[in-house]
Amino acid sequence: MKTSAYSRLLRALPRPLRRLLDPHTEAIDDFVREGVRFIGAGGRVLDAGAGEGRFRRFFSSAQYVGVDLAVGDVLWDYSAIDVNADLLELPFRESAFDLAVNTQVLEHVREPKAILLDIFRVLKPGGRLLLTAPQGWYEHQAPHDYFRFTSFALRYLLETTGYVVEEIKPMGGYFRYLGNRIGHLSKVLFPVRRWLFWKVFWFPLELVTVVVFSGLIPIALMALDFLDRERSFTLGYRCIARKVA
Repeated sequence: MKTSAYSRLLRALPRPLRRLLDPHTEAIDDFVREGVRFIGAGGRVLDAGAGEGRFRRFFSSAQYVGVDLAVGDVLWDYSAIDVNADLLELPFRESAFDLAVNTQVLEHVREPKAILLDIFRVLKPGGRLLLTAPQGWYEHQAPHDYFRFTSFALRYLLETTGYVVEEIKPMGGYFRYLGNRIGHLSKVLFPVRRWLFWKVFWFPLELVTVVVFSGLIPIALMALDFLDRERSFTLGYRCIARKVA
């Protein structure tokens, strides 16, 4: 299985350009990268719902373990994961990890509270969970897409599973949200077609749409995101939670 051409293109671009074209993914990467401060050399990191394991590179001095059931995106390459397992039944002993990462996963599980409980079980006392979850997002990875979360829902889930919440922050405001939504216009106007004639006929207009609505307009809107102080319109939240000793 291979990643989409668009995803491969984004990864090949310089980081400053990726930050302009896909600020949400870059913000999640920044959040996880910042989490390195919570773990010392040789510590154990659980990436619960690791997907293609893109966070491994941030933990070169730690013992990184990527776990995934490999049933999400059919275009992803799951060969880099370390353990193929259900997050409801993590195959690890209690208090096995110093840090846990769970990004953009809760919406894809039917029992998000149960997932958080099992991550809590395998975290050491004092260990932290780095969590991101969407509030505004389209349906994806069908049929494994079940929930969207407000900040209040995330706090409730974390606190009722035993964590102490240290941070819940929106990842961008209205203008970043709007730019992301507009950026999908080409997918709506030009769905994947099997007929070569249609692909060739519509390609010039599709290319213009991608450049304008997936590039120029989102970049301009991103520059205005500072104007939204409340940030109740957001693509999602980042959370830091700690397992008390």
